[in-house]
Amino acid sequence: MTMKARITKRGSLAFIETEAGQKAVVPWDNICNIIRRFELIPEIVGNEKLDCVNNFNKEGEVDIDVESEGNDEEED
Repeated sequence: MTMKARITKRGSLAFIETEAGQKAVVPWDNICNIIRRFELIPEIVGNEKLDCVNNFNKEGEVDIDVESEGNDEEED
C-alpha cells in the first residue's frame, strides 16, 4: 500500500510525516531506502533533490532507481 509522505530536510536529518499522521526522523542518507521500503510517495519540502526519485506523474506514481546489492562480477 502506497502512502503520501511530506519529507523535510533539516541538517543531516529527514523529518517524515505521512498522510495518516505518522511521524519519523531518519538520517537523510537513508531516505531513499525508507521511501522504497515503505512504498512512500514523497513530497519533498524545500529545494532538496533526491537522486532516487526521478519523476512524479499525474497519478502520483514515482519512478525510483534501484541499485542491486549483489556482486557485479561477471561469471565465467
